[in-house]
Amino acid sequence: MGKKILNSRALYMVLSLLLAVVIWMYVTGDLDAEGTKTLYNVPVVFTGLDELESRGLMISEGQDQTVTIQFQAKRSVLQQLDNENVSVTVDVATITDTGIKTRPDYMPNLPRSVSNDPVTIRSRSPNPIRYTVSRWLEREVEVRGVFSGSVADGYQLGDLSVTPSVITIRGQEELVNQVDYAQITISQTDLASTYTGELPFVLMDFDGTPVSGEKLEISHSAVLASLPVVQLKEVDLTVEVVPGGGATGANADIDISPKTIMVAGDEDDLEGLSEISLGSVELYRIFGTDQLTFKIPLSESLTNVSGVSEATVTVQISDLATRTIEVDNIQFTNVPEGYVPESRTQTRLVMIRGTQEAVDQVIPSQLQIVADLSVITDPNGTIATGTRTVPVKVNLFGTSEAGVVGDDYNISVNITRE
Repeated sequence: MGKKILNSRALYMVLSLLLAVVIWMYVTGDLDAEGTKTLYNVPVVFTGLDELESRGLMISEGQDQTVTIQFQAKRSVLQQLDNENVSVTVDVATITDTGIKTRPDYMPNLPRSVSNDPVTIRSRSPNPIRYTVSRWLEREVEVRGVFSGSVADGYQLGDLSVTPSVITIRGQEELVNQVDYAQITISQTDLASTYTGELPFVLMDFDGTPVSGEKLEISHSAVLASLPVVQLKEVDLTVEVVPGGGATGANADIDISPKTIMVAGDEDDLEGLSEISLGSVELYRIFGTDQLTFKIPLSESLTNVSGVSEATVTVQISDLATRTIEVDNIQFTNVPEGYVPESRTQTRLVMIRGTQEAVDQVIPSQLQIVADLSVITDPNGTIATGTRTVPVKVNLFGTSEAGVVGDDYNISVNITRE
């Protein structure tokens, strides 16, 4: 009969229930017991930062700090405390000046689940919380470029462009004011084409020494740099010689200074370019030796590397004879309707030039003075009567080996109505 009692299922159930009650009583008693727990790296959260910033202030030191707190409470409460649900709040909304600030005997924020249970703070470290309030500043600084590489032979660097050309830095006033500019460095070697790339920059102080931007807010982390590389070419300067006044290119000794200039541009723009024409030299305007100044024309796609914008052309006429002849053959053209011209000038001295033989053979009747009277009508269509000076053109007929020298001939003409 004893065996039946021991083997009874009911007996085992009673024993199991008694054992569970004993264990529950043990655990419950242990959780209700007091204990301590230390939390490390409890985050410190600063509030009121917008109000602080509105006064031109900022937390320059200590904003990312953590603290260590030792708690005393029931073990059931301590089990609910960890770094995810415990923090410390420091309100800076009312701060109005700079300097080192402290928050002693701070109280942590606890989870709602333990808000009704007694929790004692046994220790805090550090205590007090220390942080620094400084004035903040925002300003723009220029981005500058430095080329530390090399350019291929026959090529030249253009002007570096950077986008954006300025960046904005923001932070503690003392740190912001240390920065003079931001610098990028291009170090490619043997460049023979335009370089384009995104580059990081380094903040530089007023002595050209790098400074740390670790504690600053910076609007960009890199900028786009473009460094043009163009080809160089030496090009001759030339003039077009227009025969006249009995002289041809064979009689003209022409010297151009400078004789060449160095230009830079794309390979396609330089291909086939061997000379640049300054313009025309009309020999009938030249008497003896004369100096003419020409602007050096250049396509917008090219750059004058030499930097010389004008050239001096010296023209000397040699091996020709001259002769002055008195001319009285005066004619008028383009006479306005209803008006009558009368030349007050009866004769005009005209200089001719050519080979000695050709000059000696010219007679006055071969020369003709022509006055174009279209010049007497002003832009409004008005013609004033009376005597005036009128420019004239002198023609020489019957020879190709001599010609008239100069273009400053004029006569006096009296204009009357019919």
